[in-house]
Amino acid sequence: MKLVVTVDVEEDQWGITPPRYATVHNVYRLPALQKLFSEFGIVPTYLLTYPVVSDRQAVAILRETLDRGGCEIGTHCHPWNTPPHEESLNKYNSMLCNLPSTLQLEKVQRLHEAIQDKFEMTPIAFRSGRWGFDAEVARNIVRLGYRIDTSITPYTSWAQTSGPDFSYVSPQPYTFMEESPTDRNPSGALAEIPVSIGYLHGEFQACAKLAERLSSGSLRRLKLGGLLSRLHLLRKVWLSPEMETPARMMQLVRQMRYQGYEVLNLVFHSSALMGGCGPFVRSQSDEQTFMRNLNTFFHLALKAGIGFVTLSEAASCSFPLTADSMTVRDSQSFATRCPAGMAESGSRALAE
Repeated sequence: MKLVVTVDVEEDQWGITPPRYATVHNVYRLPALQKLFSEFGIVPTYLLTYPVVSDRQAVAILRETLDRGGCEIGTHCHPWNTPPHEESLNKYNSMLCNLPSTLQLEKVQRLHEAIQDKFEMTPIAFRSGRWGFDAEVARNIVRLGYRIDTSITPYTSWAQTSGPDFSYVSPQPYTFMEESPTDRNPSGALAEIPVSIGYLHGEFQACAKLAERLSSGSLRRLKLGGLLSRLHLLRKVWLSPEMETPARMMQLVRQMRYQGYEVLNLVFHSSALMGGCGPFVRSQSDEQTFMRNLNTFFHLALKAGIGFVTLSEAASCSFPLTADSMTVRDSQSFATRCPAGMAESGSRALAE
């Protein structure tokens, strides 16, 4: 079992904030986080928003890390602060998937080209802001040469915030054609590495169906879903130190291992490094707790025999990435680090 770490490196302001007010002071704290990663041999993927790429000090910190092989760099598009600014600022338009296709493409291309210019490399990994991903977004990022997406949140619907519904998508990595990003296709154009989200008890798809039934119709009024979640009988957990304890994240890891999943994708925001930037870390004390929890989880993961790979390495298990498309300058050959079973299953899928 292998662990990927993907970090949304973004502005200090949580939510939809006009771009002129965007600051990125939290990013200046990345060296402390990077030191922790280095202690475990972790090479994270930093997914960057436009305000981050526009800040000289933030770019210098990230560029130094990239140049010594300490990270991968990808793209994280927040529509509200990525030019061109043609749409109204509101919740609906904060989902990239809700914008006209041409505007989607223009925004992602502007951010894509800014990353190319500042880092002298071409990003191949993408995550849509607020998880606003669909077939049109997939088509647009493929046009720009992206090979990996990590925008899908299994068993989670964003319909109430005008976003996509991933209620029945599993956390299993797969490839797909951009026309249908939730349907598996061995010869697909993109590799999808979903966020690791699952349930603490029972088979994930069965739990998802039960949760859907309990949240609809007359059963919804009984609030059984919430009761079962509080009793941990139908508890959905994200592999994220912002929302879960190390112990609970390890419970999810054990469940995923038992159910045959081989890739874990741990996610969080860079804003967790500075209290008050978001809803998860509100104080200096919370900052310290966050870092302790991350450290504890990595120790537990190592003890459980979990290895660490980069996002592009994980994607290579099911989708061929050429050497010149790797975002880590001095990346090791993936053949020496990918578990044989994963590599074989990926090769079989591509051959079918």
